[in-house]
Amino acid sequence: MPTAWRTLAEIAGGGERALGRISAAVNAARRRAWAAAATRHGALPGIRIADKVLEGVTGIRLDASVVTCHSDKEGAEPNFKGFGLHPLGAWCDNTTEPLSGMLRPGSAGSNTAADHITVLDAAIEALPPPHRRRLMVTCDGAGASHDLITRLDKLAARPGYQVIYSVGWELGQREKAALAKVPGQAWQIAVDERGEVRERRADGACGDLRCAHRECWIEEAHVTELTGLLREGPAGDQLAGWPALMRVFARRERPHPGAQLTLFEAEDGWRYSLWVTNLPAHLRGWRANPAYIDAAHRVHARVEDAIRTGKDTGIGRFPPESMAMNEAWFSAALIAATLLAWLRLLALDDRLARAEPKTLRYRILHAAARLVRGGRRRRLKIQATWPWAAAIVAAWERISALPQAP
Repeated sequence: MPTAWRTLAEIAGGGERALGRISAAVNAARRRAWAAAATRHGALPGIRIADKVLEGVTGIRLDASVVTCHSDKEGAEPNFKGFGLHPLGAWCDNTTEPLSGMLRPGSAGSNTAADHITVLDAAIEALPPPHRRRLMVTCDGAGASHDLITRLDKLAARPGYQVIYSVGWELGQREKAALAKVPGQAWQIAVDERGEVRERRADGACGDLRCAHRECWIEEAHVTELTGLLREGPAGDQLAGWPALMRVFARRERPHPGAQLTLFEAEDGWRYSLWVTNLPAHLRGWRANPAYIDAAHRVHARVEDAIRTGKDTGIGRFPPESMAMNEAWFSAALIAATLLAWLRLLALDDRLARAEPKTLRYRILHAAARLVRGGRRRRLKIQATWPWAAAIVAAWERISALPQAP
């Protein structure tokens, strides 16, 4: 522990320059790790959208998380969840690894545009150059802002680059007026994570669970586009100050038991959520289907799993008292989450390739084993009765076969 503490103090003493050098080293390692992953799997994993996979696109998820602090620390301040710090991060959806992060005071806003733009630019810089050409960037409504969408629009306008964004949108008066004018047939049924329509059995349904009786099924969620009503409606162009290619979509779903609805939602019993995207209107195929446009935005929720598991690598606790030391800790925790993501990507299979940090810690990282040298080779010795011994040996052989850094 004293050695780790001295290391953190040294990083903190170096300030932004030391953190920048660490980020540059991680980014250089990422280029080699992703190249090895492409060699092993044929390509970097695609982005899962319902029952489809979007290949050749790198997904960046922006999200913030409040970390509770139980003692007085520099930067720990009251916030909407209590008292603590409010880090912001960008995560790669393809590999579940963090790309960049910013440790902020607890009172930092959820939609501070400057912070989001800084983290977004750092995340793009962290990507290997071949993977910067086609991007999908998502952010929830809490982090949405005019400046962030303007920045994304500028990134998308660069020649030779494709940046598709999907950002949460506030349900305001103009959106409520537009929703009231949407005809019933304009609502398209949404799909779930399996690509199947979102519906459930009605209370008075027949006994055949596989029946096709329309009265036996209740549609639970629908999707529609509001762009035409907001840009060409009776009130004129209500999105004049926003990018011309930005489209607005709405989703309605039956609320779960106990959900609190607004007065507007209570009128018809639907719960509404909106988002905006610059996905081209002339696009064809499944990607242009409103149900899959909705599914592509909803998979942003996967970043919550990345943050939750990242907290098991140190992001969920900040032991030092000073902000500089905690920034060093945050950087080290992000590296730990990155290394676990690369371990799953490069060396593990099946369930272990999807395992969370606690599982990997018990089955792999804390397993007793020895490295022995002989015959100019290194061998791994591990107890044969350990249930995951074969997986550990296979992982070690794959890692040993990776090309060594120059």
